[in-house]
Amino acid sequence: MSEPSLAYRAVDASLGALSHLATTIDNSLRPANANASVYNRDPDHEVNAATAAIETFRRQLRVGAPITADLGAINSIVDAIKNSKSLDDRKMLLEHALVFMSRLPRGSALARKGQDAVISMLYKDLPHPPATYVGDDYRFRAADGGNNNLLIPDLGRAGTPYSRSVPQTHPLPPSELPDPELVFECLLKRDKVTPHPAGLSAMFFSFATLVIHTVFRTNHRDVTINETSSYVDLAPLYGNNQEEQDSVRRWDGTGRLKEDVFTENRLLFLPPAVCTLLVLFCRNHNYIARKLFLINEEGTFRDPETLKEEQRKQQDHTIFNTARLVNVGFFCSVVLGDYLASILGIVREGSDWSLDPFQDIIQSERNHVPRGEGNSVSVEFNLLYHWHSTTSAIDEQWTEGVFRRIFGDKPFEQITPAEFAKASALIASAEPDKAKWEFGGMKRGPDGRFNDAELAQNIINATSHVASAFKARGTPPVLRVVEILGIMSSRKWGVCGLNEFRKFLGLKPYDSFADWNSDPEIATAAMRLYKHPDNIELYVGLQAEEAKPVVPGAGLCPGYTISRAILSDAICLTRGDRYLTTDWTTNNLTCWGFDDATRDTQNPSFGGMLGKLFYRTLPGQFPENSIYLWFPLMTPEAMKTNFTKLGIAGDYDFSRPSGPQTAQDVTTRQAVLDAIMDTTCIHTPYGKKIQDLFGKEPGFFLALNDDHDQTFKTIINQTLIEPSGTYFQSYFYEATKTVLQEMSYTLGSHQSKCLDIVEVCETVVMRFVSEEIGGLSLKSEANPRGLYFERELRDMIDDIYMHVFCDIDIQHIFRMAKDAKNHSSRLLIHIRETYFSANGLGPITERIFGFFSGTGRPSFDFMRRLHKTGKSKEQLCNAVLAAIVASFEYIPALINVVNFYLDPAHAEHKAQLVNLSNSKDPKANTTIAGYVREALRLDPLFAHARRNVVANTTVKGSKLKRGDSLFLSIADSNLDPDAFPEPTSVNPNRPAASYTLMGDGLHRCFTDDFVHSTMACAVRAVFQLKNISRGPGKSGVLKRFKDSDGTTASSRYLNSRQIITPFPTSLTLQYDV
Repeated sequence: MSEPSLAYRAVDASLGALSHLATTIDNSLRPANANASVYNRDPDHEVNAATAAIETFRRQLRVGAPITADLGAINSIVDAIKNSKSLDDRKMLLEHALVFMSRLPRGSALARKGQDAVISMLYKDLPHPPATYVGDDYRFRAADGGNNNLLIPDLGRAGTPYSRSVPQTHPLPPSELPDPELVFECLLKRDKVTPHPAGLSAMFFSFATLVIHTVFRTNHRDVTINETSSYVDLAPLYGNNQEEQDSVRRWDGTGRLKEDVFTENRLLFLPPAVCTLLVLFCRNHNYIARKLFLINEEGTFRDPETLKEEQRKQQDHTIFNTARLVNVGFFCSVVLGDYLASILGIVREGSDWSLDPFQDIIQSERNHVPRGEGNSVSVEFNLLYHWHSTTSAIDEQWTEGVFRRIFGDKPFEQITPAEFAKASALIASAEPDKAKWEFGGMKRGPDGRFNDAELAQNIINATSHVASAFKARGTPPVLRVVEILGIMSSRKWGVCGLNEFRKFLGLKPYDSFADWNSDPEIATAAMRLYKHPDNIELYVGLQAEEAKPVVPGAGLCPGYTISRAILSDAICLTRGDRYLTTDWTTNNLTCWGFDDATRDTQNPSFGGMLGKLFYRTLPGQFPENSIYLWFPLMTPEAMKTNFTKLGIAGDYDFSRPSGPQTAQDVTTRQAVLDAIMDTTCIHTPYGKKIQDLFGKEPGFFLALNDDHDQTFKTIINQTLIEPSGTYFQSYFYEATKTVLQEMSYTLGSHQSKCLDIVEVCETVVMRFVSEEIGGLSLKSEANPRGLYFERELRDMIDDIYMHVFCDIDIQHIFRMAKDAKNHSSRLLIHIRETYFSANGLGPITERIFGFFSGTGRPSFDFMRRLHKTGKSKEQLCNAVLAAIVASFEYIPALINVVNFYLDPAHAEHKAQLVNLSNSKDPKANTTIAGYVREALRLDPLFAHARRNVVANTTVKGSKLKRGDSLFLSIADSNLDPDAFPEPTSVNPNRPAASYTLMGDGLHRCFTDDFVHSTMACAVRAVFQLKNISRGPGKSGVLKRFKDSDGTTASSRYLNSRQIITPFPTSLTLQYDV
């Protein structure tokens, strides 16, 4: 027995004897007549207390001290202090706490508090009641907005009563209030047009109109009922009930809406920019639905033509409602991005900041600020949004024209509320088929769509016209009857007065009319009408209140009360929505949809979303950097002033967009070949992006548009490829074999191994460009002083390649350009250092670089041969970077080849490849190269290419003029039966000279022979693996989709950043050990 155990037993025995003695003494002191059955010890008896203390100490000794000098416990406490909201559970804090509690005296105050704290914490970990449920009934929005709050399903549902935010306690009897017509004439009727002081455009208030009509739709037969939901759910597009929603859906299994439809008839006679926005959100829904179907993240969607009726309806239900979630989320991001940034004026400062009402806010003791609990709009906030004074001069003229068409020559001041209501009812019932609705003088085409150019002009016109200012006497006379109806409704609702509303918001009530509006004429008129500031009714008080000046933090510049109230309303509308908070998940929206609806704060509008909407729904109508595209809620003149002060005006085009260039399709092989080979009159579209990256310094030759480009392409061939002989064939074979083994992992059976062929190909290419071309030192265990991790270098080259060559989503263009420039600059520094070190040039610091990145590398010989050409070092280093970027195409090309022959349809050719890969016949590589060419022909990396005509020319009899854009079909050309007899079959023995259309980057930089011969060696290494096959389940299938319909559609992938890219993300292969 150990010494500590003996010591413990000795102490415990002594304490036991002492306790026994205390108990004996206690018992001896009991009264002689005591009845044992009813005897109660005196809790204050000192001897009894001694016994209890001794026994407590004995128990504590047995279980250990509550607090011990345990290093693990100390570490867990330190972690809890440093990371109160993100504890490291590996530090075992909870376990240490429970042990501490278990060692406390039973029944002690500290023990009770510990129990209370732990039980409370564990109970509060989960929401009570639950925040949401699983299943489509809870995942998707109801057509009428119901069921947003699971415990109060009718909260905010369309067709339910308005709520009341503020009780009216100050008496405002209608009989004592001034006549509505008199109020309009004295306080509201426009006396002159005053431009908005912050430069808000008419488009801002067109979007505001859409938001307002989304959450307010008063039933004029029963004004207590709100016919739309209390959520920012795009009800004007989707409808307020299931019947309206069904009327605009296709029900064809694609989840799409009919062409250019919406359900809100009230908007048809407003200025056309409002309905134009709705049409674009309709198109956005269809764009999203199409992308969801193509990407098919869960792999559950099928061609609707192959489905039974019930299956087709279920698929349509899923796609439609998912697209609706994404589109509504997109709409809310516009509200919190473009709209709120303009309201707060932070857009003038180039800030990407915004309020974030959706986050989970944890207060003290793990209490959370409520979110996703529903919302109900109130009558007070209905009155808040009658912003008629902001109607621009051009929109005032438009509205006057509409009224004259409806009411003839009747003076505006003579139109009664009854006449207006009757006319509105007749207009609303005119055309039941929403797919036939027209507005703004536009007509639908045969396909049911409005003309893109006309829609774009509506956007451009509304952006170019400045809105009017908030002010008393600002409402156009044509809207007199609308204002009178607003006053009448507010009185029928019995809403509070302005001062009561201000008290509700925590604002100081007005003591005088001059406090409310400092214009003496307005204040005097109001005093005559209302007698006392407390009598100012809410509707009129909000509209005629003095407006905020333009100061930092103020962009909308309405009356002070409106300015404060709209922020509260914006937060309640969004934070109260379950679908924007607790159910805002990648599971509900899909990963792509979640990203698509989320603001990108690095885009050209600092997180705005309208530019993304316009660009995708009106293709070609706006230049990529147009101020009309990115900041339509402000006038171009105002933004030019703001951005000039910030020094970023040069990043944007402030001219009025002139419309798109029409792309001509070129499909025949010879015409495509002629267009590609004509570098005098027909150029690639990459030149401008390359110039933005490298300036006018030649060298980065991948545009291949002039003699300089061709010269440096030739230099790369002469210094890298021609002197190498068969070296690179051996390099790719050995490198691929090595990486295949490095990346393989053993399955549980130990009879098979798996690997990700994408990761293998990326690693091989990164090592190639680092070791053989750029001299870029890769970090590894063998080279811990290396500069780049392989994945890091891969991502940098990916960004440069994507920026130069790919059509990427408009929202990523600015960020991608910035990243590409930064990566290019960084890589060029190290390429120059390698160049200097290899040639003994530059200052001593450049030569020392060799110590950190290794000397005598293969790239040094290449760099020395480059130096001997006599070209400037800047141009040569640019050419080296061009070769590195072009090499990136090797990755998807090699993966396409491997994937092609693993297809069961090509099992016969796979067997041939396996035999050839294991053959010692020196001609085997030639045949494998033929298989490589055939795979790239039938599954090309890019199915089409673009060209710009820079001088008048003729291609195969077709006259082309300067400024034309060409769309060259590579995929169609590769199926030309004249060049490829039996074009859909695989024939590795076709003449190598036939393969002349393989892409703009890799093949044109390194030559077809280099690419195909080295790739054949890499393919050989792969197919030498025993029983090579696809990995299990979805892991063994490329997660790709076509970016459009037809033969010119290219395969695309969704990467980890949710960016659509031509580069594969993962493909698991399996082979026998």
